[in-house]
Amino acid sequence: MVESAEYRRELEQKRSAYAFLSSLFLTLPDEELVASLQELAAAPASDDVGMHEIERYARERQGMPVEETLAELAKDRVHLMRGVNKNELRPPYESLYVSNPAQGTLGSLNRFYAESGCCMSEEVKDSPDQIGVEFSFMEHLLSEELDALDEGDADRAEEAARTRERFLSQHLGRWAYEYAKEMKAAAQTGFYRGIAVMIMEAA
Repeated sequence: MVESAEYRRELEQKRSAYAFLSSLFLTLPDEELVASLQELAAAPASDDVGMHEIERYARERQGMPVEETLAELAKDRVHLMRGVNKNELRPPYESLYVSNPAQGTLGSLNRFYAESGCCMSEEVKDSPDQIGVEFSFMEHLLSEELDALDEGDADRAEEAARTRERFLSQHLGRWAYEYAKEMKAAAQTGFYRGIAVMIMEAA
């Protein structure tokens, strides 16, 4: 099986998007993030709706102290991801959005991870159903498919693609869009509103 260069580029773009989204949910905003926003403020406007919202926020924050932007982003992150909000936005855990018992959801996720040779890093102090963990798994599957294509292993590439499709249909695709809709409505910064749109597209 020979895949086109366009297909590979699409996979690489998806992998980068999932890696970015995963990092936002698993790590705190830092000075590197603010620096990337400052660079984004000077970049040509994107046609992507989510990225356009983030670019607008970046332009609004131009010239503001880094510490102030970090504090604003950290406050909004807690508001959106830890259930500390007035709009009763549920935190980003699959078991809070699907009808399955939490134990069944976690068991299914752990089977997906184990069968793909994945285990949660000791640095991640969160549940397997946290959205950042699920995004990280999608990044892993995309990396697996790309590596297999590079090695000419069509069977392994197809298996990674099938696993990715099953994971979307059985897990991430069942609830991330709903969370992102609530997240967009509750976000206090343009940055996280843009991230919500990106999640809606990814899911």
